[in-house]
Order: sequence, then C-alpha cells, then structure tokens
Amino acid sequence: MKQNIPLIVDLDHTLINTDLLYESSIGTLKRRPWLILRYPFWFFKGKGYLKEQLVKRFEIDPSALPYIQETLDYIHTRKKQGSSIILATASHKDYAFTVAKYINLFDDVMASNADFNLSSHNKADKLIERFGHKGFDYMGDHMRDMPVWEASNLSILVNVTDKIIKHTAHLNTLLISKKAS
Repeated sequence: MKQNIPLIVDLDHTLINTDLLYESSIGTLKRRPWLILRYPFWFFKGKGYLKEQLVKRFEIDPSALPYIQETLDYIHTRKKQGSSIILATASHKDYAFTVAKYINLFDDVMASNADFNLSSHNKADKLIERFGHKGFDYMGDHMRDMPVWEASNLSILVNVTDKIIKHTAHLNTLLISKKAS
C-alpha cells in the first residue's frame, strides 16, 4: 500500500447494509402513497432529480441505519495509519453529509445532487480527476463499481457476491466480506 493513499468509501451496501434510495422511497410512500404517481416524472428528469425530490420529503435517521461493522473496522484501521477517508456515494448529498457527520470519520464527502449522479463511470471520472489514476483505494460492493475499482490502487470488496470476486480477480483486491448465500 502506498503511504497515506486516500481511502474512498461507498455508502449503500458498503458502509450500510441497505440502499438509501430504497429507504427514502419506502419512507416517502408510507407517508404519502399518492406520490407514486409522480415517480415516473421525477425519474424521467434523471436519477439525481428523483433523489432530490425524495430527500425533500424524507429525513433519514443515521443512528438507525444498519452499519457494516467490518467496513467501520477497516476505516478505523486506515484512519490510524494516516489515510484520509472520503465518503463517495451515489446517494443524495444531504443524506451523505448526515451519515458522515454521524460517523465522524470522514475527511470529505462526494455525493449526488439534483443534476449529477455520482455512480459508476461518473464516480470513477471524478475520483481520477481529484486523485489521479491509481491514486486512491476504493471500498465498494457492486458491479457498477467496476470502473472505480479499475481506476483504484486497491479494490476493497465489501458485501460482495462470488460473481464480483471473479470479475475483480485481475485487480489488486482485498476482500472484506461476502454476501451471505
């Protein structure tokens, strides 16, 4: 490992064992079921716009989220080694900052907004722009993270399937946890 290389941490299914788009959708619809009729319109305007509409209507409680202990343990280890820790997520920025403030381990947050969805190639591009190719380590969980892992120094796999392990075998990887079968 390069000395003090930044650790980039995904949120959904990596830091927490849920998805905030799902949680905010369910939370919003429980309170206002008629809003389901607006979802296609919101989604048509882009995933970022949909997330923006949901964050206006549903507040998350960061203390009630199901955090993945192995991820927290690894973040603590890297923090002690002097790495800067950045939360980089496709979740809406308001949710990301709420979680980051609650966890109190992150040096910075990168997240989606109404106009930009920080996922897959978008996330890879932003991280390369900021840290350079192979200039960061990345913790993720999903095939959509493949462009980010390919650009990272170390691909850290959390809550992953055997399929993902197989597809990342050509990379410098560290397996933190597998999905329960």
